[in-house]
This record gives sequence, structure tokens and C-alpha cells, in this order.
Amino acid sequence: MIKKYLYLIVVFLPLVIWEGCTPHDSIRKDIVPRYFVEELAVWDFTASFALESIQELAKGLDFEFSENTRQLLLKLFEKGLHREIRGVSLSYRTVDPFGDPVLTTGAFFYPRDLKPEGVVEIPPIALMHNENAPSLYVERKEFSFESVPCMLGYIIINPDFLGVRYTEDWPRPYLIMDNSGVVAYHMRKAVEEYLLMTENYRLPSRSTIMGYSLGGSTSMAMAKYYEENPTGIIVDRVYTGGGVYDGLEAFRAYARTEKNDYQSIPMVIIGLDTYYNLNLDYTKIFTNGMENPVDSPNPEEGGDGYVWWFSGERSLSSIVRRWGSNLRNYMHEDFFNQQLTGEFLKLKEPLEANSIVYNWTPRPTLKINLIHSGQDNLIPVECADLLYNEYKKRGCAISYERTTGDHFDAGFRFIATVIFYLLVK
Repeated sequence: MIKKYLYLIVVFLPLVIWEGCTPHDSIRKDIVPRYFVEELAVWDFTASFALESIQELAKGLDFEFSENTRQLLLKLFEKGLHREIRGVSLSYRTVDPFGDPVLTTGAFFYPRDLKPEGVVEIPPIALMHNENAPSLYVERKEFSFESVPCMLGYIIINPDFLGVRYTEDWPRPYLIMDNSGVVAYHMRKAVEEYLLMTENYRLPSRSTIMGYSLGGSTSMAMAKYYEENPTGIIVDRVYTGGGVYDGLEAFRAYARTEKNDYQSIPMVIIGLDTYYNLNLDYTKIFTNGMENPVDSPNPEEGGDGYVWWFSGERSLSSIVRRWGSNLRNYMHEDFFNQQLTGEFLKLKEPLEANSIVYNWTPRPTLKINLIHSGQDNLIPVECADLLYNEYKKRGCAISYERTTGDHFDAGFRFIATVIFYLLVK
């Protein structure tokens, strides 16, 4: 039951007392950064639970805090209640999937006393709208799940990746493994430079990596990059959950169930088409108007299709209302074969190239904790089953909690698990 209540604390962490949002006024000019470009916003705050408000909200969700539970939570977060934390939104140099230089953004948090418990890197979920990105959350003084562990005194690094802000006209490069790794690494280097320039603080060389949903596969891609390249960074553990670790396995599961409650499949396909120059014929990928290529809501103008709905300007709720969960509402008939056929064959090579299952074997000492629900309504559990079985065959140090509930239930389980790990650590 304690874990159940902790879920709620994490959900309502935005109910805290926030202070200030001013630029840093002491960036050293004698250091020439290679990655860091610009400080976009600084957000100083002190975490302090509004316990009574949380309790009232909890009642609305059929949760009730006992007095013992309240006291336990206060004890768990006692130090964090008065900890001063700084959030920073910044821009930095990296490369796009073609290897060309590009400017992107991200956010990070650190305790003002510069006595962190460690470094935790957390990539975001599959965000659908251009206004959803860690750096923008900081500028709007909003808290997100990905920044939760800063309450425990950790340095938290949340890259935006591509497809937002300076590159918002590009599709987000979902499932493109190597680019995710290098962009996350460059974000870490930008944070390292920033802290050296503003605080004369040197970032530790060890990281714990955590990610759920899209962040699940991205967290693995990040660990892969750090291990296979001379980064000097040691990953001590990976917590991953609810991810697409093999795109072909996910496509097979979606074809079988014909259902997905989070309409991200078109975004994945559009991204692969763009970054691999596949020249897809969308009349053979989508149907029922989704194949329309005009950036307009009017189907008579050739709009109301994938260009309009997945431009980054539409909200998830509007996409859900328009297209629903039944994949037959917008996917071409060829999608529903267990083997890729027709135009979908063009996706086979990039999907194989970006399989974390078959393109990386972690070192035996890297501990990987995997969580996925057998009833996941967004990401097929077959992806996690495949990852676990294949890694166990190769002697990897992977554990697997195949839990129950939908994608969000398992997400709360994931959050509670990593919070307890960080508390114990």
C-alpha cells in the first residue's frame, strides 16, 4: 500500500512552493564551450508539500492517506521539503540523424548546495505537441514526471531531443537509436560545461539512466551509446519500462490486436521516412483520409490527413477524437499482415537497424531493470518479452517485472520503483 500512496505523491509534486525565474548572472567568459550555447531560463524553487491539498485531491481519486502514511511520506521526503533546487533550460550543439550540425534544447535540475546524490538522465515520453518539451516546462514553471528525482537531491538531465523549438518543423526522430544516444550525450556535455562555467562544479562521470514509454527504448539507446563510444561516462544502472525495444515486434503485435490508444504509429513512420529518405507512398501506408498530404483540416482541399494531424500543432486529445484507437480507422490494409508487405517493406531495414534487442549486448555487469504490463494498451508487452528473453540468453544482468494494468498503471509502478531505488541508493 505504501507504494500505492507514493504514486500519488509523485503525481502531485507540482503542488509545491515555487520561487523565482531569473537568468543566471555569472556565466564565466574564460571557458569556451563546445556544446553549451545559451541559457534560456533559470527557475529556482524550494520543494514543500502542500499536504492538505494533496489529501483532498487524493480523495477525489478514491485514495485516502492514513496518518501513518502521511508521517512516512514526510519522513521519506523530509530533507527534500526544504532543499533549494535550480532548474535550467538551455540550448546546445548536437547533430541530426544525417550527421549534420543542429541546435537543440533541454532542461536539467540540480541542488543549489551542489552536494548531489548522483546524476540521473531521463528522456521524455513520446510527446505529440510542439509545446511539450522539458526545456519549455522549465520556462513555464511546470513540473513533469521526468524531473521528479530532483526532489531527492539528484542532478536530473532531461534532453528535448529533436523536433521541437528550433527544429519543430521536423518530425521527432522516434526509435532512431544512434541519434538518440548522441543527442543525449551532447546534452550531458552541455550540462557539464554549464555547471563548470556558472558554479565551478565538475559533473560526476557516473549516470543512472531511467525512461518509460518512448523513454524506455531511448534510455537503452543512451546506455548503448555511452558504452560503445569513448565518452568517459559509466552507466551504473538502467531502469526501463513500457518501451518499443524492437519496432518489427511492435508492428506485428499492433497488426494482431488492431488497436492502439496512443496514436504515435504515424509519427514513427513519418520520422523514419524523413530521416531514411524512404520516399513512402502514403496512399499505401494510410487510409480513410489519413493519407491526405495537405496541411489543412479540410478534406476537400486534400487535408485532414497525416500532415495536418502530425505537424506538432495538434493536441493528443484532438487526434484521439478524430481517429480513435482502432488502427483500421487510418492504417492501410497491408499493415495488418504479420510480415511487412507492400509499401511497409521499405520500413523493414530502418526498423531492424534500430532494434535495441538485436543491435546491442550490454556488458554483463550493467544492471537493467525492466517493467512492462501484460495488459499495456499503448506499447505491446511483446517488446519487453523479447528484450528480456534475448538478453537472458546472452547472459545480461536483466530483471523483469511483468506487471498488470494499463500503460499508465504500469507507469506509476515504474515511478514508484525508481523513487524507492533512489531513496535507498
